[in-house]
Amino acid sequence: MDALPPEETIRSAVERSVSRLRLQHEIAVQFATSVLRVHSANVLLDEACKAVSAGLRSRFAKVLRYQPESETFVLEAGVGWDPADIGTTELGADDASPAGHAFVSGRPVLSNHLGTEHRFRTPDLLARHGIKRAINVPIRGIPETFGVLEADSSDDEDFSETDIVFLEAIANVISMSRERLAAESQTGADELFSTSVLNASTDCIQVLSLDGAIEFMNDNGLVALSIDDFGDVGGTHCADLWPDDQRPKVQHALAKSARGEPVRFEGPCPTRVGDARWWDVSVAPILDADESVKRVVLTMRDVTERHENEEELAALVSSQETQLGNSALMMKEVHHRVRNSLQLVQTLLALQANLAGDKSVATHLQAAATRVRTVGSVHHRLYQDDGAEATDATSYLRGLTADLAELTAGREVSLEGESIVLPAARLAPLGLVTAELVTNALKYGRGTVRVKLERSDDVVLLTVEDEGDGFPIDFPKPQGTGLGMRLVTTYAGKGTGAVTVDRSVPFSRILVRFPAG
Repeated sequence: MDALPPEETIRSAVERSVSRLRLQHEIAVQFATSVLRVHSANVLLDEACKAVSAGLRSRFAKVLRYQPESETFVLEAGVGWDPADIGTTELGADDASPAGHAFVSGRPVLSNHLGTEHRFRTPDLLARHGIKRAINVPIRGIPETFGVLEADSSDDEDFSETDIVFLEAIANVISMSRERLAAESQTGADELFSTSVLNASTDCIQVLSLDGAIEFMNDNGLVALSIDDFGDVGGTHCADLWPDDQRPKVQHALAKSARGEPVRFEGPCPTRVGDARWWDVSVAPILDADESVKRVVLTMRDVTERHENEEELAALVSSQETQLGNSALMMKEVHHRVRNSLQLVQTLLALQANLAGDKSVATHLQAAATRVRTVGSVHHRLYQDDGAEATDATSYLRGLTADLAELTAGREVSLEGESIVLPAARLAPLGLVTAELVTNALKYGRGTVRVKLERSDDVVLLTVEDEGDGFPIDFPKPQGTGLGMRLVTTYAGKGTGAVTVDRSVPFSRILVRFPAG
C-alpha cells in the first residue's frame, strides 16, 4: 500500500486524536450527569467501568477496592472479565504492581509494555487475559483512598497521556459520587445535582434553569472564564456570556435540551478579560425521578489549542495543495509541448516518406512515422491523469487500443480485462509493447485483434491475438530491421518466459509478462 503524503498523515492522525478526545469528553459528561440519579454504589461502579471501556475503546476495565485488613485489592466491578471473578478475585496491592503503585503513590500509572516491564510484575489475572497495556488511577476517598480505576487492553494500540486525563475524570466522579451517596445514607437527601461532583470536573460546568438562567457554575468554570465571583453571572442568561453571532446557536441548544434532547456544538467565546477561546460544548437535560426535565447542564471544554492546531494544519494543507496545483499546471504544459513535438516529428517523417524516390526508404520512413504516432498516443494516454502515481492499466489500454484501431479501417481491436491498478512507471512500457504488438497484428494478421490483460500475484500478463494463420516457425526471429521485437523484448519482464508464442492454437497469439510492482 502506498504511503500517505506527510500532510495527509498529519491530518489523519489529528482527526483520529480529535475524534477520540470528543468521544471521551461526551462520555465523561454523560457519566457525570447520569450518576446524579444513581443511588447505588454498585450501579455507580458498573456504569464507571462501562464508560471507561467505551471512552478508551478497550474491552477491559475494572474497579479495584482496597482491603486494609489483608492489604490486597478485590475486583469490585468490571467489564470484560469472567463474572466469577467479580467480587472474589484478589490482587496484590503492594508497590510492585501497577495498580498497587498507583494506590501507594497517589499518582496515575501508564504502562504500554507490560510484558517487558522491569519495574512491575504483571498480575496473573492480566496475564490470563493476554493484557498488554494498562492505565491505573487512584480513586480517592474520605478519609482514605478507596482503590484504583484501571483500563486494560489486549490489542496493540498504545494508551496516551490524554487517556489518563479521561480516566482521572471518571475516577473523580466516582469519588464525589461516593461522598454524595454516603451523605444520602445519613440524611436521606435527594439532590438534583451535587456541588462536590461538579467541582471535581476540570471542565466549565453550568447548571441552568429551563429558561437558561445560570443557577450554578463550578469553580474551574469560573477560573476558565476569568470570572472572579459567581455573583457576577448568577441569574443571568447563559447566552449573554457568548458573542452576538454565537447566541442563536446557544439558545437553540438550550431549547432542545429543555425538551429532553442532548446537543453538542463548538464555538468561540472569549473570557471576561477578553482572551480568545474556543469551546466544545455539551448541553444535556437533568431529569428528576419521574423523568421530567428540571434543569439543564451545560459543559464547556477548552479546545483552543486543538482549534489553533487544526487551523495551522488547514493552512499547511492548503499551501501544499496550491504547490501541487502549480506543479500540475507545469506538468500539463510540458506534456502538451511533448505531444505537439511528437506530432511534428511524425508529420515530417510522413512527408519525407511521400517525397522519397526510393520505395524501400519510403517504407522505412512511413514505419518510423507510424511508430512516432504510436509513441505520441502512449504519451497522451499516460498523462491524462495529470501524472498520477498509479492508474487503472485496463482503462489506459482501452483508450490506447481505440487510437490504434483508427490506423486501419475495417479492422476491430477489442480489449478484455478487469481493473488492474499499476504504478505510472509501469504504464509506459506496457503501452509501448501493446502498441507494437497490436500494430503488427493489424499489419500482418487478419480479422479482429483481441487484447487481454490479467494479473497473477506479482506478474501482469498481456495477450495479443488475431485471426491469422499463426506465426512462422522461426518467429520471433526479427523481420526487416527487427526494431519492433527488440522494443518488445526490452520492455517486457526478464527471463526466457517473458515473451512467448502460443502455438497450441490455430491462430496468432503472443504473450508478454511484465512485473507488476
